[in-house]
Amino acid sequence: MTQPRRLRIAFLTATDPLDQRSWSGLHYKLGQTLEKHVGDVTYLGPVSLRYLFALGDRINKVVAWLTGGKRYHYSISILVSRLYGLIFGAKLQGKHFDLLFAPAAYTEFAYLYTRIPIVYCADSTLTQLIDYYEGLSNLLPLSKRELRHIEQRAIRKASLLVYSSQWAAESARRDFGAKRWQVVVQPFGANFEQLPSQEQVFSRHQKPGCHLLFVGVEWNRKGGRIAVDTLHALRKMGVDAHLTVCGCVPPPGTDQSHLTVFPFLDKNIPEQAQQLAQLYLQADFFLLPTRAECAAIAFCEASAFGLPSFTTDTGGVGEFVLEGVNGFRLSLAAEGADYAAAIKRVVDDAALYAQLRRTARQLFEQRLNWDAWGLAMKRVLTSRFLAAPASARFKRLVAARLARKYSFRLSELAE
Repeated sequence: MTQPRRLRIAFLTATDPLDQRSWSGLHYKLGQTLEKHVGDVTYLGPVSLRYLFALGDRINKVVAWLTGGKRYHYSISILVSRLYGLIFGAKLQGKHFDLLFAPAAYTEFAYLYTRIPIVYCADSTLTQLIDYYEGLSNLLPLSKRELRHIEQRAIRKASLLVYSSQWAAESARRDFGAKRWQVVVQPFGANFEQLPSQEQVFSRHQKPGCHLLFVGVEWNRKGGRIAVDTLHALRKMGVDAHLTVCGCVPPPGTDQSHLTVFPFLDKNIPEQAQQLAQLYLQADFFLLPTRAECAAIAFCEASAFGLPSFTTDTGGVGEFVLEGVNGFRLSLAAEGADYAAAIKRVVDDAALYAQLRRTARQLFEQRLNWDAWGLAMKRVLTSRFLAAPASARFKRLVAARLARKYSFRLSELAE
């Protein structure tokens, strides 16, 4: 039996898709996974509009002064979207692809005119992020309208929508009229080139005490203050706790006793990626009391290392942290004392802790990994976008015409 040919995929991003810092490393892993499982990938990015964006920064200072702090989100604007459409249209001129894969690239393709089917991949809709993420807060009404207009065009233009959570998919259906058959939900995976084996995870020598790991580049949004409060609350409960913070620096005035800080570790640098892996291996729990979240890849990484996660029940987190399986989700109102109580319950129950470690790793192996994402995309994309033989296309055409004429079900005729 002959294998189906590989899909020809154009990977559309304005960022550098080979930079593991682009979209938290997702652009890189998405491209690599598509190449491994689905088809031959041609990268259309990066595209730099830095001079235009520098002008936008200057204009925004004036706008903020005139409006009491309001901003115009120039990077997600109709002008920029039209410009991207021209640039990427020129890049596609004369090229032949089975599909365009556009991860978080709504601005880039909303005004792109092409006959190539577009697969749009995202971890949220813009509607969900307005006044939820700090970067999309305090916007001018005009800017909010443009954001919604651009995403509406993108969703209507896309042949397939791939979201990382049901939370995001539901917004696409509810807020933008996406059809159920148009939407696929598949969570992302862990962003490490080399992940530990089961033996490495479960054979490590556990040090005395309770070692917490916090990974994130935005101190406030990721709940850094609550993480520190959790550390000190645990110590007041008699738990020998220590917190390691990686990715950001606590603000001045933070009590840093029993706290270790790694300001940033770059996964593009193998030595630093290995250092981050060691932090996961040495930790007992992953703590991320995030205030706003779409799809923190760190939850996948924590599960890969067998770490139970303690986090917030907000945004798309529920797709990545399953209650009692690979961690626990507390309410948005929970404070350090609440997180400390939840963690201490597990610290005091060795059997529960061992079970959480096992099921966290199992969830990673079954679902929260890039091979699972890639195989799911292979099934969906090849069935929808790989050209069928002429005979099969003819049968479907005849069946469709008969179905329209006699109101028969297409599935019955095609069998």
